[in-house]
Amino acid sequence: MKESLQQNILSNNRKNKYYIRAIIAAVILLVLIAFELFRSGGYFDEILGVVSILYLVFLNSKIERRDATTIMLLLLAVVIGVVSNLISGLVHSVKSIGIDLIIETKIILTFLMMKYFVNDNEKTAIINAFVPLAKLFTVASFICGIISQFTNIGMTTGERYGLKSFKFIFDFNHQYFAVYVLVFGVLVCNTIMKENIRSRYFVIAIIAILFSTKAPALIFTTVFVGLYFYFKNHKRIEPWVIVIGAIAFVFVGWFQINEYLINDETPRRMFFEYGFKTANTYFPLGSGFSTFGSGEAAKNYSPLYYLYGWQNRFGMSPTDTAFLNDTYWPSLLGQFGYIGCLLYIVVYFRLFKSIDNKDFSNTRRAFLYGAYLQYMVHAFGSAILSSSAGMIGFMALSLFTVSNPDENKNSGRLKIHF
Repeated sequence: MKESLQQNILSNNRKNKYYIRAIIAAVILLVLIAFELFRSGGYFDEILGVVSILYLVFLNSKIERRDATTIMLLLLAVVIGVVSNLISGLVHSVKSIGIDLIIETKIILTFLMMKYFVNDNEKTAIINAFVPLAKLFTVASFICGIISQFTNIGMTTGERYGLKSFKFIFDFNHQYFAVYVLVFGVLVCNTIMKENIRSRYFVIAIIAILFSTKAPALIFTTVFVGLYFYFKNHKRIEPWVIVIGAIAFVFVGWFQINEYLINDETPRRMFFEYGFKTANTYFPLGSGFSTFGSGEAAKNYSPLYYLYGWQNRFGMSPTDTAFLNDTYWPSLLGQFGYIGCLLYIVVYFRLFKSIDNKDFSNTRRAFLYGAYLQYMVHAFGSAILSSSAGMIGFMALSLFTVSNPDENKNSGRLKIHF
């Protein structure tokens, strides 16, 4: 009798722990979304990055070898950044360097934290619990997107391809799409929706996403739809598919390519040009944290910007920094040099390999490939991979990498009771 009672207590403790972890992870995602809506996040995403560091440090014995290698490569890039600060002498504020260090690593760290903080059953529970919210978001955005094409209800910003650029209830299109990565993933990966219902939501969700008219949304939908049908008959991506995909990217993203990269007077083009110049000037380790293309470099107006004569340019001056934190890869190149930038590329490639599982369903693989790839491309013209919006997307991607999922069965209907 005594042993039976002890077993029941242990079982209840495990169940409570299970629900607590699932609820914490779900609440974190909802809080991040709320901050995108109300612009009151402060340093919440940076704090979450610090918490992720502490969690991974204390979890070090349980981290898989491949992820431990990824963390070590990221750590090496961080060391390069700090050494670069000491050598270049451009920034002396330890606080500014520390903040930028967290900003440039937080998305990778929270991705890994989410991977280990909740197990597969907990991930499935969170996904299934989000289904009603995902349905509501999908239907509401679709209806409002349709209405916005004919009348102004305050949910659009400009026009492209003959469509009003839709942002729904957010201030910016990238926030809208970042949340849609989570929403679309829930539609794909939950285990409680019937397949015919799921397919209908896919259609209206894709239309609602396309209403944003931005390159990341166009890339995602192109990749998802293309691979959705491709994976029905193939397990591996053949070289010819990559070639066709590259051509498709140029086609759907030509507006952005021409507007931001070919025009040599645009801030993004200048960041690419001067990213290489900075990497060459401070060869081989770059100029260091908080010196080029980052939020802290803009906030404290990096000495490099005076050197490059940007102080009188629109959106790039000390009093108007609107365009000074609007890119990612050039920032890595300038701040960490060729070696550090290459390390970051390897880290992101390894993260991609960690979500690349041929046992996943065709739909899940198409979604994960499309979502991840658009972030890599998006980072050429935006600081998405150092933003809170990007954190939502990457934590969502980690959530959807459940081992051996079976979307075609309705077993294991796990619930979270808020």
